Amino acid sequence: MLLKISDKISLVISELGFTYCNCLLIEDEIRTIIDTGADLETLMNISPSSIDMVLYTHHHYDHTRGHELFNNADSLMHRLDSIAVTDIELFEHYNSIDKWDELMPDIDREVGIEALKILPEEQKPWNVDGCFEDGQIFDLGHTKVQVIHTPGHSAGHSSFWFPEKDFLFTGDICLTTAGPWYGEVYADPDDMISSIDKLIELKPERIATCHVNYIYEENVTERLIEFKNRIYKRDERIFNYLKKQPADIHQLADNNLVYKYHPTPFVLFWEKLMIIKHLARLEKMGMVEEVENSLFVAK
Repeated sequence: MLLKISDKISLVISELGFTYCNCLLIEDEIRTIIDTGADLETLMNISPSSIDMVLYTHHHYDHTRGHELFNNADSLMHRLDSIAVTDIELFEHYNSIDKWDELMPDIDREVGIEALKILPEEQKPWNVDGCFEDGQIFDLGHTKVQVIHTPGHSAGHSSFWFPEKDFLFTGDICLTTAGPWYGEVYADPDDMISSIDKLIELKPERIATCHVNYIYEENVTERLIEFKNRIYKRDERIFNYLKKQPADIHQLADNNLVYKYHPTPFVLFWEKLMIIKHLARLEKMGMVEEVENSLFVAK
């Protein structure tokens, strides 16, 4: 399904939910799509072989899984993420899957990966055709789009600003009820906070994201601030728990201090990865410390 944003810009809404994403289609002289992670039927309906350029918000598989359909397009990604798709071991490292056995010792790794709905044959290494940088502007004919480097979700995560339309595509600064997400090795909640502030400074009238199926046209700044503040609330929940008793990463995760529910093993895995990030933040602020037996305590 296409949701019109302007005469040349449409949100390509995926029909399959988790492990897929919405994309952004620009029907201009240079026919362009941002991300290729929608479901197959949706992508085929927009004639992927006629796309001239693909811009990627970041390397995650739910945003790149349809890349091979765009066989006549030049593909570009921020340089800090582009290496992640070139090798299976790098794919696993950048997505922190290589930490599975350490953090999920009671659940077989393959069971966890199955929850991502990624088949082994879909994980073939590939290469983007080039890289872009923060502030770079692409002139597509009648439409100009500017790269806004917004790390936090990944090191190279980027948003895309359409100044003439006062419209912002924020990728996986996604405004879902479960976000923000920073559960990979090069993700960082401090970077996420700075990135959201960077987007707020643009004062966009409208935004769309990769995992919400509508356009935000009201209270945009307030929504971004609320999304950012969830990071501080997670800090607070973890700190308050540690004030009551020492705990290790596994005990903290079992108390759902990031996610209310763990419907799949991977959600629990992500909770542990993000708790590690929060503990590092709280240690840096002098609020918690690690003691013996991998336990953390509030100071």
